[in-house]
Amino acid sequence: MPADGSVARLAVACLLSGAGILGVAHVALLPPWEGFDEEAHYSSLQQLADTNELPRLGRARISQDVQSYAVSAPVRYGNTAGNESMGRFTYRSFFEAPDDVVARGRAVVHDPPSTARRYRAGTRGNWEAQHPPLYYAVLSPVYALTRELSWGAQLFILRLVSYLFAWLALVLGVYTCAKLIPAGSGSAPYRDWLVLGVAAWPVIFPGWFPEMARLGNDSLSALIAAAVWWSTVRALEQGPSVRYAAAAGVLLGLGWLTKAFFVPLTVGLGAFWCVRQWRMGGRRALVPLVPPSLLAAALIAAISGWWYIGNWREHGVPLGSIELIRLNEAGGLVSGLEQHFTLAALLRFGATFVTRLAWPSTWSLARPPYVYLVPLGLLVLVAAGAYVSTLRRFRLTGLESLPAWLVTPILLGFGYHMLVLIALTGEGSGFGGYYLHLLVAPLGVALGLGAGGSWPHPRARVLWTILTLYAIVFAIVISWAQVLLFAGVLWRSPTRFYQLPPGLPPHLGLPEALGRLAVVAYPVTGAISWVIGGSLLVLGIVAAWRTARVLPAISSRLQGGHAAAACPHGSGSGS
Repeated sequence: MPADGSVARLAVACLLSGAGILGVAHVALLPPWEGFDEEAHYSSLQQLADTNELPRLGRARISQDVQSYAVSAPVRYGNTAGNESMGRFTYRSFFEAPDDVVARGRAVVHDPPSTARRYRAGTRGNWEAQHPPLYYAVLSPVYALTRELSWGAQLFILRLVSYLFAWLALVLGVYTCAKLIPAGSGSAPYRDWLVLGVAAWPVIFPGWFPEMARLGNDSLSALIAAAVWWSTVRALEQGPSVRYAAAAGVLLGLGWLTKAFFVPLTVGLGAFWCVRQWRMGGRRALVPLVPPSLLAAALIAAISGWWYIGNWREHGVPLGSIELIRLNEAGGLVSGLEQHFTLAALLRFGATFVTRLAWPSTWSLARPPYVYLVPLGLLVLVAAGAYVSTLRRFRLTGLESLPAWLVTPILLGFGYHMLVLIALTGEGSGFGGYYLHLLVAPLGVALGLGAGGSWPHPRARVLWTILTLYAIVFAIVISWAQVLLFAGVLWRSPTRFYQLPPGLPPHLGLPEALGRLAVVAYPVTGAISWVIGGSLLVLGIVAAWRTARVLPAISSRLQGGHAAAACPHGSGSGS
C-alpha cells in the first residue's frame, strides 16, 4: 500500500458508493409492500400528510388505497402457506394467471391513479401506529409531491429518500472517525481500522439492505443515532459541556420522536458520562454534570414528552408497544411466563436474533435452509467476540467502550421484549437483530476495533477472510433467489423455505425473472445498479483487505505501550 494511504481511501470510497448504489438496486427490485411493514408505514404517512391526524395505536387504520392494491396485483407471502385463501395473489399465482390478469396488475403498479391518492381509513388496524410521528412528518412533503404518480414510481421515490437517510448515517460514521481522531502521534492506522469497520458494515452484514432500503423509520433513526455518535465523540476531548448537552438533547429528543429505540440508547449514553466523570474525580466530578444533564433532559421532554404522555393516558404504558399493551391486559409478564416459558423458545429467540442481524429476508420471510445461515450467525458472534476481547485492553470510559455502553441497554431491552413475546405466545420468534443496524456508526467502530485487535492471530485473519467471502457469496445467491421469488419462478414453501421448480429456465432463470419483474418493479434499473454497486463493494472489500494486511494491529500497538498515542480520544484522554 502506498505510504499516503491511497488504497485505504479507495476502499472507503468504493464501499460507500457501492452501498449507496446497491441500495438503489434493492429499492428498484422490490415489489410494492415487500419491505417490512410498509403497508402500515405508508398508511401512517398518508394519514398524517392528508388529514393532519396523528396515527394512534388502536384507532389508526390501514389506508383503503393500500387494501385496494391487493385486489389486482400480487403481494408478499403471508403468515400462511399462500395468499389465495385470502383472495389475494402470491407472486407465483399471479404470474401463472391469464395474460389479462397480469396486464391488470401491471396497470395497477405502473399507471398513475385517476385522482391523486388521499387517506381513507380501511378496515384493518394499523399495527405500526405505535411509532412516534417524526419520520412520517419528514416524508410528508415527498408523499405530497408523488401521490399523483403510479404506485411503483411513488414507492420507488419514497424508499429512495428513506434509504438516503441510512446511507448518510454510514457517511457520517466514516466522517466522524476520519476527522475527529487526529492523524498525529501515530494514530492514523488505528483510525483506518475504525473507518474501514464502518464503511464495510453493509458487506459484512448484508441484512443492512432489506432493513434500510424500504419505507420505514429505521433509516431516519440510523441517521439520528449517527449524529448523536458524532456529537459525543466531539465532546470526549473537553467533556460534556452545555453546548454538547444542548445538541445531544435536541438529537435525542428527535430520536425519541422517531422510535422508542432511543429510550435505552439515552440510558446508555447517560450511564457512560456518569461513570466517566466518576472515574475522573469521584462524586465531586459528578456535580458539573448536573446542569448539562438537566438541560438535555428538558430538551428531550420538550420535543417528545407529549407523545409518551399520550401513550400513557391511552394505553397505560408510555412506549405504546402493542405487545406490552396485550401483556398488560393478559395479566402481566410473570403470569405469562409461568404459562408459556420454555428454554427452547428462549434459545430459538437468541439464534433468530443473531442470524437476522446478518440476514432478515424481506416481508415474505422466504429463507434458505438453516445450515446456510449458520456462517452468518458465526460472523456476528466472531465480530462481537473480537470486539469484547479487544475492549479489555482499553479503559472503561474511552471512545472504544462507548459502543458497548450504547448497545448494552438496547440488548437488555430486546431481552425483555423476547420474554414479553414468549409470555404472550410461547413462541421463540417475532423480531431479530436487524434493529442493531440503527447503530451502524458506533457498531461499525466496534467492528473495526474487533478486526484490528484480532488481526495479529493468523487463524483469526483466516476466519475473518472466509466469513467475509461467505457473506459476499451469500448476498449474491440470495439476491438471485429473491429476484426469482418476486417473479414467481421460485416460491415459498409451506415451511417458509425457498422452493425450486423441477427445472429452472435457461441461464438460472434470470432472463425470464427480470422480464416478469417489469410488471411489479424496475428490473432494468435494479440490474444495472446491482452490477455497478456490487462491483464497487467487491472492489472496496479487496482494497480494505489489502489495507488491513499492512496496518499495524490495534492489539500489537497496545502491547508496545502506544495506546495513548493510538487513541487521543479514548484511553489516552485521562478518563
